[in-house]
Amino acid sequence: MSDNTKLNDEWKKRELGALWRVDGKQQSFYSGSIKDSTGEEIKIVCFPNSFKEKGSNQPDIRIYTSKEGD
Repeated sequence: MSDNTKLNDEWKKRELGALWRVDGKQQSFYSGSIKDSTGEEIKIVCFPNSFKEKGSNQPDIRIYTSKEGD
């Protein structure tokens, strides 16, 4: 097995999910899914924190579970 294949296998084992950028009517956000510790897939959406104050330690992005049908 090549070093590249070993590296790809390692990354695949560590992967939790993936996100896609969605350009909405009012703002852009990310949508996708992550796996929990049992391997169950959870659909999520991620939005920039529009309430973040400059110089604060508030998060840049907020992550939410996606509502059914999203």
